Amino acid sequence: MTLLGSHTPAAAFAGVRTLTNSHRSLQILTKNAPYALPSVVPNSAARIASNTALNSLNPIALLGGAAQDTLGPAAICTMALLAVQYCAQPPLTRKFLDSRVNKKGITMVEEICKMGLSAMFFMSMGKDVVASSLKGWTLQSSLLLAGLPAVLYATQGVLTYLGYQHTDSVTFNGLNQTKTLSAALWCYLLMGMRQSPVQIVALGVLVFSALLFQGTISFSSLFGKSDDKSKDAKGGEKKQTSLSKGILPCLGAAAISGLAGALSQKGVQVAGGSGRNPYLYTMELGLYSCCSLIVSIFATKNGRKALREEGGIFKHWTPMSLIPIVVRALGGVLTALVHKYAGATRKGYALIAGLIMTGLTQSVIEGERLSFDELLAVVFVILSSYLHLSYPPIAV
Repeated sequence: MTLLGSHTPAAAFAGVRTLTNSHRSLQILTKNAPYALPSVVPNSAARIASNTALNSLNPIALLGGAAQDTLGPAAICTMALLAVQYCAQPPLTRKFLDSRVNKKGITMVEEICKMGLSAMFFMSMGKDVVASSLKGWTLQSSLLLAGLPAVLYATQGVLTYLGYQHTDSVTFNGLNQTKTLSAALWCYLLMGMRQSPVQIVALGVLVFSALLFQGTISFSSLFGKSDDKSKDAKGGEKKQTSLSKGILPCLGAAAISGLAGALSQKGVQVAGGSGRNPYLYTMELGLYSCCSLIVSIFATKNGRKALREEGGIFKHWTPMSLIPIVVRALGGVLTALVHKYAGATRKGYALIAGLIMTGLTQSVIEGERLSFDELLAVVFVILSSYLHLSYPPIAV
């Protein structure tokens, strides 16, 4: 039996949205009606159906619907959680994960954890929602929606690692930040999601703020405020930058990141009319990623060599190694939710917020003040966020 007696997944989700809208007195709605008064359910049967639908949804689903011009509570919540995860990941990885561990083994366990977390959240949504989400599911549609992004993400990882090896940190950070612009471009090409002129400027300001915060560029020298942090960021031995092995792989990784993000957004927002359930989509993505990793391990010389060693791909692991892996897997689930409720382009704001949170946390722990450039970057991020949210494209 489908949700609320609907006969198609799209109709089922439409029923959920209709019934949920009658209880949105505390929610931000569309730009034409900023707030809504509680609607009156006409009869007891409808009230029972409404309560059943609401009880079958988890807390995240109750927060809001798909991405709109204005950020709803679900988008804000998931973006904030993703920023916290992005902030917590580096110190947890350094503390609990040995640098000598096999990277493919880490990634495979991460994908398995991601599938497990997604399955748990998916089942918590209730039998009706699960049945509605799975109705009409086919292997062909699954491969089309999740198979290609999984391969793209794997390719992006290879190109990113190659680019990092053959560029200096300043060049790498600069080229890597173009992925936000890439996401905006691919969302326009694949989904027709336009950016207003002001939003395009806002995205440029966001990229600039990230470069400023990471020390790739600096205003300190212009104002005579050069500090040790800026020197450290730009100091050290500079790698020789290669065009074919450094710059082009970095640009390729950024472009692929935007394409994979846009495809994921399209899958969870518009596929089948109302979009794929984000938890189901994350499970599909994790499954295909695991398959590609297994093929990679057995198909490469280094992979087969790692399997023959004592401990195999899990050499140098400890029980505490699971902590950063599970946190990163949770970040993967949150990424799908951000794609669903905010979009791939605005995910860049969550990541930059996480970067700033990392700097603030490190400053508090180590007792160091933020540099002039870092403080200025925070101001630019706030300005960029305001511009991007306040000036959406005009409907035509």
